[in-house]
Amino acid sequence: MSKAVEGLRYRHYKKESMVYTVVHAGALDCESVKPLVVYRSEYETPDHPMGTLWVRDRADFESKVTLADGTVVDRFTEIGG
Repeated sequence: MSKAVEGLRYRHYKKESMVYTVVHAGALDCESVKPLVVYRSEYETPDHPMGTLWVRDRADFESKVTLADGTVVDRFTEIGG
């Protein structure tokens, strides 16, 4: 079962303020037919306004990341709706 769920919010591991809402968890890449996650930013930066849409391979969205100190964390952590 996919950890990416439409309508739920997730925090990116890099920064506490990097919060996203999954818009669609069942998109497909037109060439590889790999599952993709479409998600929307709930914050803004000078380069990207709030509401910017992003697309990432679902396996990558749901992957774990090893930090510099060796700690393993989820790339995106669910924080609710």
